Amino acid sequence: MFQRLPYLTAEAFRGLLRHRLVIIPSIATTFLCSFLLMASLSVLNFAISLSARSASLYRIEAFFLNAPEPAVADSLLREVAEMEGVASLIFVSAEEALAEFKESFPEEMLYLIDGNPLPASFRIQVAVSAQNMASIQKMSNRLLALPEISEAQAPTKWIERWEGFKWHFFFIPIAVSTLMLCILWLIMWNAIRLTLISRKELVENIKYSGGTPFFIQFPFVLEGLLQGLAGAGLAAILYLALEKTISEYFSLLSTTQKTEIVLFVVLFVALSEAVISFVTTRKFLTRGI
Repeated sequence: MFQRLPYLTAEAFRGLLRHRLVIIPSIATTFLCSFLLMASLSVLNFAISLSARSASLYRIEAFFLNAPEPAVADSLLREVAEMEGVASLIFVSAEEALAEFKESFPEEMLYLIDGNPLPASFRIQVAVSAQNMASIQKMSNRLLALPEISEAQAPTKWIERWEGFKWHFFFIPIAVSTLMLCILWLIMWNAIRLTLISRKELVENIKYSGGTPFFIQFPFVLEGLLQGLAGAGLAAILYLALEKTISEYFSLLSTTQKTEIVLFVVLFVALSEAVISFVTTRKFLTRGI
């Protein structure tokens, strides 16, 4: 069997050249779908990383009315830590708040103010299970109910904006990726089917002359694999070139996992074409087209 591989491989390449009117449009479609699939997966990867970063939005800072005594601060710290939805909690004294302010802003901003105008506060990071506006509002109300707390702040406007469009980041790339996969599989199946139809008599003669399924299927499977590698490989070259150009001007849109995405799409498309070629050829040999 293995001694026939060079002949079968050469037959696969001859098949590509003989049926280029079918193969070229198939490769072009594979190229376009693979490129769009890479772009969609990149957007999805960006959405996942953005979603991870958005966790920092779900925080509450509760300010004390007056500087609390250490015992009072410890008691409140334990009480607030037991609230539902609290992932982490730290107490920031007035002195620590002033030191942080001086690190972030020029000290001249405080030259007309005597003493320390900044209050002590609790900084609360909301747990993942409670990262929504309803939980933020509920926790803020519970904090404001404490007599020692004068104000509770959270970036509610940013949270509302994020929750308003975050699902678009996930739905659109998933929908486009699914559509591209369906188109790819349809084009692959149609290209192999047309190739089989054009070589129907030859395949049937080989079959009835005693040719093994492997002998008949191998050239078609290799053709499909080569089509997938050609189309997805060209798409990978274009994608990497465009991604490099875009990342130079918009570093925020740069995808850290671009190599993994490209390799996944190239291998997935090539193996999908090979599998579809195998299934289509096997169906032809058993039931005809």
